[in-house]
Amino acid sequence: MIIYRFPRSRSLKVLWTLEELGVAYDSVKVDLLTANKNSESPHPFGKVPYLVDEDISISETLAICIFICEKYSGESLYPSALLEKSLVNTWISFAMTDLESCVWGLLKQLLFIPEDKRNSAIVSELRDEVYKVITQIKIDPRKKWIASDTFSLADIFMSQTLQWAKYCGIELDEPINTYLEKTINRRSYQIASERNDA
Repeated sequence: MIIYRFPRSRSLKVLWTLEELGVAYDSVKVDLLTANKNSESPHPFGKVPYLVDEDISISETLAICIFICEKYSGESLYPSALLEKSLVNTWISFAMTDLESCVWGLLKQLLFIPEDKRNSAIVSELRDEVYKVITQIKIDPRKKWIASDTFSLADIFMSQTLQWAKYCGIELDEPINTYLEKTINRRSYQIASERNDA
């Protein structure tokens, strides 16, 4: 299995999933931001992450993570029981739509647009939207993790997006920040992060 990756990108979610399940894999760093590319993703649009596993190729982050869980019986990360799966899917959907859409918009403004060319009104609007969405996150103190007492794909998808928000200077309230710190202190995250950013 080969994962095409890029530092600080969504490919971290894939590597983190693999590390959680203890699955062996190879990864290839793709030159996304340089004109002279020594290594390119086989993705039709050159994007990452991209998975190649024998005769199977998959191009979307969630699809890749679910494939890995289903292939390697990652029941804890992505349960098959309908109730547990519905809770995990709810948080993944929230992370990928409500939360990531505004966080990614803000991140692009702050990371890819030179400061003298940024639109301050757009940045302010996106910050307001991020704060609005984050106030909708309620950490249930009765659960160990975001969806249940079991660490899952929902935690992987939520926590990377919350990290992006912090990178943008968004302050998280104590329950959310405590939750985030707990996720990124996992050994699997630390290994995945090191390998993704290498």
